[in-house]
Amino acid sequence: MGLFDDDDEVCGMDTDKQTICVGCTGCCSVIGFITFCVIISAYHHLGPDEQLVVRRGKIYVAVNGPWSGQMNPFESKTRRQALKLEATQYAKVLDKKTNTYRVVVGPYFEFLKADENVVDTSEKIVLARDEYIVLINKLNGQERVVKGPMMLYENVTDNFKAMRLVKKIATYLDEETAAVIANKNTAGLSLVTHCSGTDTLYVPPPNIRVVEERKLTFVKPNEVLVVRDEDGRTQFYDGSNPSTVVDFQCPSAASSEPGGGLAFWLPPYSRIIRMVWSDYSTPVEGNGTTIVASSAVASASPRRRRTSRNIVVNKQIFSSTPQMWLVAGDYNKDTKLWINRGSGPNLTNLVTKGTVMVSSSVGGGPSANLMSINGNTGTTLNFGNLLASSSWTICSLTRYAGTTRREILQGTDWFHGHYGGHTGVARYGLNSTQVLVDVVEPTLEWVPMCGSSGGPTPDNILVGDEAVGEKSGGSTPSGIYVNQNTLSTSDFAIAEIITWTKVLSKDEKQEAMDYLMERLDDAKTYMDQASSLGEKTQIRYVTAIDTRMQRSFYKFEVRSKDNVKLLLEGTVYWAIKDARRAVNGTADPEGDVWFRARSTLIGAISAVNVNDFMQRLNTIIEDAFNAEKGDTFYSDRGIELINLDVLSYTPMDSRTIK
Repeated sequence: MGLFDDDDEVCGMDTDKQTICVGCTGCCSVIGFITFCVIISAYHHLGPDEQLVVRRGKIYVAVNGPWSGQMNPFESKTRRQALKLEATQYAKVLDKKTNTYRVVVGPYFEFLKADENVVDTSEKIVLARDEYIVLINKLNGQERVVKGPMMLYENVTDNFKAMRLVKKIATYLDEETAAVIANKNTAGLSLVTHCSGTDTLYVPPPNIRVVEERKLTFVKPNEVLVVRDEDGRTQFYDGSNPSTVVDFQCPSAASSEPGGGLAFWLPPYSRIIRMVWSDYSTPVEGNGTTIVASSAVASASPRRRRTSRNIVVNKQIFSSTPQMWLVAGDYNKDTKLWINRGSGPNLTNLVTKGTVMVSSSVGGGPSANLMSINGNTGTTLNFGNLLASSSWTICSLTRYAGTTRREILQGTDWFHGHYGGHTGVARYGLNSTQVLVDVVEPTLEWVPMCGSSGGPTPDNILVGDEAVGEKSGGSTPSGIYVNQNTLSTSDFAIAEIITWTKVLSKDEKQEAMDYLMERLDDAKTYMDQASSLGEKTQIRYVTAIDTRMQRSFYKFEVRSKDNVKLLLEGTVYWAIKDARRAVNGTADPEGDVWFRARSTLIGAISAVNVNDFMQRLNTIIEDAFNAEKGDTFYSDRGIELINLDVLSYTPMDSRTIK
């Protein structure tokens, strides 16, 4: 028998009532537990930097900490931190109720309103006293310039993500430094100096760009500077005449001492003519019959023979050898052969339609005077498989050269440098940079650009001193052309193209960009004189004519009247007395003097027997010098022959030596 029988009662309840009672108790317990949990969960404790946003229907209410208490458990609640900003930060805050924004600037600690949310938190742009930033709207191109010192942040109407931000260093104008500026709308160049009343720290206004910091040009008392101006006229600046009136010269720049030289800023579009002269300024080794070519001159190999004598090009050695290195000065439009300075083959059959011109031009155009291959929309170029592998890097110096401005270097779904009238843009299968705003301005300026098929952004694409890559990777076009696509033609100029069959490292790419920038800097100041000197001629570059006495050494073979061979060694002393005549009369004054002196000595010695020559050496040379000194050959070239010296002579025939 059990403790209770079925008929037993507990607390006066039969079994059925007991079951009901237990069930009700359980339900009440569950309900009580749930109620307890709901009540407990509705209790909130907020720290001093916490906030509770409660939604009550369509209304939001904020409860700020520190606070503890019970809330309505059936209201939606969101816990969030107070807005804390460092001194270098700012935040954009949206009021959902009014759909308006406000900007909160750090340092800041505050609870937001219940209807507010933080949209974005960003770092301020710190501008030092000598810095400024250009904000360019990507859609309409409108600009704003902000000068330091300050911390820049967005206002409620700004959207930095829709702008291109270019941070630059202000140009410090003093007695030796001026700024060449360009208007991006008109492309005209002008010069700004401290003596024109401009602030010492020059920050250009919107749509104006500083193209170059130009240093004062000094002409010594013994020098004459030869300059080609914007209109193609040749100007001569004589340092021995400091009273010469020169444009772009502050009153304090001119020397106050007689014969003290000249100091002035080279005007925009003016270039110092860099002349190429024969160099006989050092004694000749050996028997003098062969002149050793200088290291600046290219190899005489038929395959590698080049015509470009630009000093920057010829001294350049890349740490990674390019596959293709095409310099405009190396292109022969008659043979249609473009000599490749890289490891790959020369380029042939470049022009497939129309004609090209190899020239350099300034005046209303770019600030740099580069030799380039020029064509119009009717010219088509085929570079073939210029990018010969799936991994590649290409660097170029190209520019728009007329009013039609679309693409220049192009392939299938590929362009580099120019697109839709914009500069410094690229598409390597996908848009690799932004394509709506010019990176180089004005639009007609040269674009120095390097891009790779790989590597991290933004350093995968460089334009001048800016890293502009937005996407990494890139396809390899089957061919690269100019004006192949009739819908994307341009008036163009190409100064240089360099390619590698690999993705260059950051340092290697920077090395290539430094070279392109050096070419531009050099071409902003100098223009190279055309030269017909042979590749085996030792040369020197002359940027200012020295009017002091010059020495040219010689060592060559002569024969006397009785056919005795002698090795003659000596020095020719000469000077340029009229620089204008020298420039207009000859492209190589030193070479002319040397060869004329050689001809004079050969003629004088060939008229006498060897015994007579040895006995009357000084008289023979003096008579030859006096006869030659007054010859118009020298005066027509602005040259004075000062003296002819024979330092030694050596018999070359064995019978004579004995």
